[in-house]
Amino acid sequence: MRISGGDARGIKLKVPKGARPASERVRLAVFSSIASHIPDARVLDLYCGSGAYGLEALSRGASDGVFVDDDVAALAACKANAAAIGVSDRVRVRRSPVERYLARGDDGPFDVVFIDPPYKAAPSLHDMAALVADDGLVIFESRWRDEPPPDVEGLVVAADRRYGDTRVLTFSTSRAR
Repeated sequence: MRISGGDARGIKLKVPKGARPASERVRLAVFSSIASHIPDARVLDLYCGSGAYGLEALSRGASDGVFVDDDVAALAACKANAAAIGVSDRVRVRRSPVERYLARGDDGPFDVVFIDPPYKAAPSLHDMAALVADDGLVIFESRWRDEPPPDVEGLVVAADRRYGDTRVLTFSTSRAR
């Protein structure tokens, strides 16, 4: 798996054992659709695994990123990948279950939030809207056959796209101007 665009394009990423990283094809499509939101954005990568989504955003011009996972190997891979693409100084990692991190509301607001949970996880987006900046986006990846997350106050579905067996939902803040 490689960074698909920006300053670090082509750099190979380490993937922690057991991780299911977002495919390069899906990431390319996602970043094509949100390109105008990335420059100088603050990003949050939940269930970060290798950090592919957040690191891709940093490679494409995001200002900084917070990476959250409760798996030590995932956070180690994410840190190694940040170093490999030269953005360690713009990365903060948080070891925490995602639901606990969201309930605390730390580090926000974020301009773009990436959520790519393990397929067995069924995350709640209940506390998400408070972490997203005005005009912000939440990108949620899941299997196409899985039920989308329930509506969340403060977020509206802006796009629902299918890439093979992958569904990518894009939410925007309903308080956007």
